[in-house]
Amino acid sequence: MDLLAESITEVTVSGKITNTDRVLNIAYGIDRNFLFGAAVSMQSVIMHNPDLAVKFHLFTDYIDEDYLQRVNAFTSKNANVEVRIYKVSSAFIDIFPSLKQWSYATFFRLVAFQYLSEVIENLLYIDADVICKGSLAGLLDINFDGDKFAAVIKDVPFMQEKPAKRLAIEGLPGNYFNAGVVYLQLEAWAKNDFMNKAIAMLASDPQHTKYKCLDQDILNILFFGHCIFISGDYDCFYGIDYELKNKSDEDYKKTITDDTKLIHYVGVTKPWNDWTNYPC
Repeated sequence: MDLLAESITEVTVSGKITNTDRVLNIAYGIDRNFLFGAAVSMQSVIMHNPDLAVKFHLFTDYIDEDYLQRVNAFTSKNANVEVRIYKVSSAFIDIFPSLKQWSYATFFRLVAFQYLSEVIENLLYIDADVICKGSLAGLLDINFDGDKFAAVIKDVPFMQEKPAKRLAIEGLPGNYFNAGVVYLQLEAWAKNDFMNKAIAMLASDPQHTKYKCLDQDILNILFFGHCIFISGDYDCFYGIDYELKNKSDEDYKKTITDDTKLIHYVGVTKPWNDWTNYPC
């Protein structure tokens, strides 16, 4: 299967990187519902990383002229910023199993790793509900040597036991990572044929009884034993829904600190929703 030939039907480029000394490549996998979220995330990265050149890669099945105009306005106001938008074909989406609870856009993470593996050395993938509040320059200093090729953050404690038991991998408890933030050496992705392996594994479990967390489970299997675990400051989980329930907007101070670099807003409510009036 020629995955690259079938996956992307269109590439749109806005902006240009002129200083190539320290370039951070960041990818998002989104559907129409998270276009705005990705834009907020990109702006937050630029605000907190003025010393870096940043190249954003958006993988989506939907794009319109209004969004493209907004992207052009964004890159025109920020030097050393480039945004590339990749239109994912509907035929390629059909390769993956149908979902009820999850958006098919979760699989665009795999598409990003595969498609960019031919042109980029290292890639930071972040979910569109991840907001930056600190420097990401430290990621560029990570040295992938030996058999290590992925820098990840361990998932929260309650996510450690059940996935490990379900996936039946000795040594996985305590080392299960969240795939919302992954810094990956793409050569290893291509060399190990991870894309075809991931598709085969997903196809073998159409009811999602084993791989309940879909590609996150798959990546934990494929990357097991090859991960560098970095600080939780790069994937700080926080749920605004808890604040709405408790009628407080101060709870975030217990979790989000001055050292936090990336905030992962889990749950239904996101900081860009109008009704949140969120201070953080």
